[in-house]
Amino acid sequence: MRIGRHSYDIDYGHLSLVTFIAAVVFWYLLDARSVSLSVNNLLLVQPVAIFALAMYLFILPQCFHRVDAREAAKSPTQKDPLHVTIPSERSDVMRMLALGVSLGLMVFLLDVIGFDIAIFLFSAAAMAICGERRPLRLLLFSLGVTLVTIYGFRALISYPMHTMLL
Repeated sequence: MRIGRHSYDIDYGHLSLVTFIAAVVFWYLLDARSVSLSVNNLLLVQPVAIFALAMYLFILPQCFHRVDAREAAKSPTQKDPLHVTIPSERSDVMRMLALGVSLGLMVFLLDVIGFDIAIFLFSAAAMAICGERRPLRLLLFSLGVTLVTIYGFRALISYPMHTMLL
């Protein structure tokens, strides 16, 4: 695409994905508001939808990249340092699989051992998988995540969570 003296490269895949997500969020917000305008109905939906739509407005300009004559003349062997690559090393793939398995175990164990212990174990396992080795930090951060999550959910949602300790 050319505007004035500048050429722009459009990332159509990224643009279509974020536009689709924004459209679904906007539709969901309108649907929730059409049902009821009470605070209980919109307590979580409206702020999260507005935040998601604001993030869409921040992401949208990143789908358009200005291409100058200098950049077009670059050799294809030069790598763009901001270009995202999918991890292909075995250790990175194993780490992603371990995080996925630990998330699946947490979801399975929520009702078995309680929300509090499952969230604590998941946050500790995720930190350990990502490389944290200091036990005090593992314990303190996992405890903080657990407390904020459990008491935050209890304050916002009247869902009877099965907890073992909290």
